[in-house]
Amino acid sequence: MRKNVAQKIIESHMVEGRPVQGQEIRIRIDRTLLQDTAGAPAMLEFEALGIDRVRAEQCAQYVDDNLLQTDSKNVDDHRYPQSACAKFGIYFNPPGNGISHQAHMGRFGVPGKTLLETGKRQGGFDGTTGANQEHGASRTGGG
Repeated sequence: MRKNVAQKIIESHMVEGRPVQGQEIRIRIDRTLLQDTAGAPAMLEFEALGIDRVRAEQCAQYVDDNLLQTDSKNVDDHRYPQSACAKFGIYFNPPGNGISHQAHMGRFGVPGKTLLETGKRQGGFDGTTGANQEHGASRTGGG
C-alpha cells in the first residue's frame, strides 16, 4: 500500500510502538519551536532536570507576541529566555523579527523533519499551526 508523506515521516522517526491508528507511539523529534512565555517554563524544567544542552538537532525560542514596550517590563521578561537559550544551545529570536511559524519555516524549514512546538493557546495550537506542514515536515503541538 502506498504511504502519504506523514506516514513516511512517522515511520522514519519511530522509536517505539507501531504506526497503527489508535495506538500510542514514540517518535524522535528533530526540531523544537518555543514561543514567548511558553518557552520559559520549558527551560526551567531543563534546569530542574539537570539538562546541560538540548538534544534535538535544532531548537529555537521566538518572541513574537510579547513585544518591546516603552517601559522595561517586557525587556526583563526576555532576559531569562535569552540567557537560558545561550546555556542550552537554543537559537534565540528577539522581538520584532516576524511571526514565529513563518520565521522558523523560512530559516530552518527542512522537508521530512519532525517539529515539536510549545503552544500559546489552549490545547497547544494557534491559528498558524499548519505553517510548518507546508514544506513536508511533521508538526506536533505540546502546550
